[in-house]
Amino acid sequence: MRALQFSPDDGFRVAETQSLPLGPDEVRLRVDACGVCGSDRQVVAGESVPQGTAFPLVMGHEIAGTIIETGTGVADWRVGHPVIVHPFIACGDCAPCRHGQSNLCMRQVCVGYQRSGGFSEEVVVPASLLVPRPAACSAAAAALLVDAFATPYRAMKDAGLVVARPGLDGLGGAPGEGRSVGGSPIAYVTGEAVHTDATVLIIGTGGLGLAAQMLCEALGIHHVGVLTRRSLDGAKTASDTEAKNGDASVGSTIASPEIMVSLADGARAVARQIRRWSGAGGIDFVLDTVATADTIAIALEVVRVGGTVAWIGMSEEEARVAVAKTVRRGIRIVASYGSTINDVRELTALVESGGLNPARLLAGTLSLDEATRAFGPDRTSGRWVVCP
Repeated sequence: MRALQFSPDDGFRVAETQSLPLGPDEVRLRVDACGVCGSDRQVVAGESVPQGTAFPLVMGHEIAGTIIETGTGVADWRVGHPVIVHPFIACGDCAPCRHGQSNLCMRQVCVGYQRSGGFSEEVVVPASLLVPRPAACSAAAAALLVDAFATPYRAMKDAGLVVARPGLDGLGGAPGEGRSVGGSPIAYVTGEAVHTDATVLIIGTGGLGLAAQMLCEALGIHHVGVLTRRSLDGAKTASDTEAKNGDASVGSTIASPEIMVSLADGARAVARQIRRWSGAGGIDFVLDTVATADTIAIALEVVRVGGTVAWIGMSEEEARVAVAKTVRRGIRIVASYGSTINDVRELTALVESGGLNPARLLAGTLSLDEATRAFGPDRTSGRWVVCP
């Protein structure tokens, strides 16, 4: 089979490789589509890789495929089933796993890093990672649900913006009570409670930031602002991406954010603009998909007393926090990583209900031979998807 391999010394090359062996509890997929994540770009840029990653590496963890072979122990899946793959394999025994936080497993294995990923014609994955592919969208669009959308969705849950309804906690731990926080109205959407009147600031207009905008709209959260590191001429919003990739057959039109500001204007000017928009109280929830020292400082400056800042981006920068000021203001800081398979299932239900169209996030599709374009300096808004 053909696969796109990467190593720091040799870069990318498309190589003929042997088909991987199939374990009894695994399935072999024909890869129909695989998204290019920002973490893949970080690996290519020379930043840190997950422990246990070996080169040459076949990356790709946002996978949509079709089952072409099943292991002897697989009973619930059949050849021909179209699926998407939750990429995180948890041990089930460590402290986070025992507390229902499988996304934080201390011995986590990720498809596309510690084992071969989806930038290839075939991939072998545990059957336990499979989720039925929504019929309402293409393979390329569905692939984005497992990480590009699931990561900010998990962060919205961790931050308390989306609260699990009693008995429906996606982590499998103690169910959330589903009560209003600070009197904010709640609407139940696909089994989850959403603070629909909350003021939300999304930092970043890359794949995660655009997906977060789309999720806010899909979940009925309308008071949304966006802070970008790009110039306003070069930045895109979810509505811009939809205009290019929208599919009228699924979902509703994505609204533009109520305000969009650029870090290029300077931190003080940005803070003033955001405060004028949010009112005297400040921002209820900040979703920082960048998480650099600059964006963390601005987030802590504009969030309201008692508000929440969620870090989603994984920059390698260090940030200084004014501890006393942060404590006195009662600011809640949440670091959110990855997702659970239940998060992905809930997103597929949202797609099937017509509430979310992940195709709006597509920057375009590429063959294996064209895939290196997604790692170049041209930062096209949206998510590139490789279709082997």
